[in-house]
Amino acid sequence: MSLEATILAVLLTGALGLFVLLPLLEREETASSRPGARAGSARQRQALETLHAEKDRVLRAIRDLDFDYDLDKLTDATYAAQRIYLIRLAVAILKRIDELEAEVASQQARVEAAVTALRETRRAKTRRAG
Repeated sequence: MSLEATILAVLLTGALGLFVLLPLLEREETASSRPGARAGSARQRQALETLHAEKDRVLRAIRDLDFDYDLDKLTDATYAAQRIYLIRLAVAILKRIDELEAEVASQQARVEAAVTALRETRRAKTRRAG
């Protein structure tokens, strides 16, 4: 095998490996960078993950619907009705995600306030004792 062919084979193998692994790496980053990814109870984290997965599914369905419409597989009436339904569903999911994230943030704020109050109480006791 010539040097050029070897270099080309190595480059193609590397590109293929990157193509296969990139979605896995992006998915992990996306899950950890979401607000509330580590906050809240286990039930709340699970609900948020489920809602994010459902949102992604609905957005893919909208994309697929648009693609099918562009290929003239759907009538105008069918396309409009299904697109409106999917957009309303996506909006409802996004509203629920926002509500749940606000609930988690509120719980975190209450915990932080309680911890601050406890620290202040302990400081006041140590000042009186000292």
